[in-house]
Amino acid sequence: MKASVQYGDFKGTSAADISDHVNLEKVINRLGIDTDKYEPIGAKFFFGYSDIFSGQIIALDRSKSSENEPYIVEIELGFNRDEFFDLFKRLNVVLISRLSKHDEFSIKETIHFDE
Repeated sequence: MKASVQYGDFKGTSAADISDHVNLEKVINRLGIDTDKYEPIGAKFFFGYSDIFSGQIIALDRSKSSENEPYIVEIELGFNRDEFFDLFKRLNVVLISRLSKHDEFSIKETIHFDE
């Protein structure tokens, strides 16, 4: 699975730590979704101009999956941005221009420019 947007000007990676107070299974269970049928395996979000936001849980549909072919669905949460990001203790997203040839290198230093 890879993220995509209309023009794809940037590409990147992300990593997250789930909240100490919740996990993805509890979230969809609280919404009345059968966690025996849907196994949460990830999360996805999109936002854009004018406060456009959507957040989903990515889940394996056990009833439609086979041993050779997983059937993966996304479950729309209906959460606002704050509710969605409260699922995570920490979330780090790194984006770099798709034209850059430096995406394999590490950042060496953080520079602060004070007024």
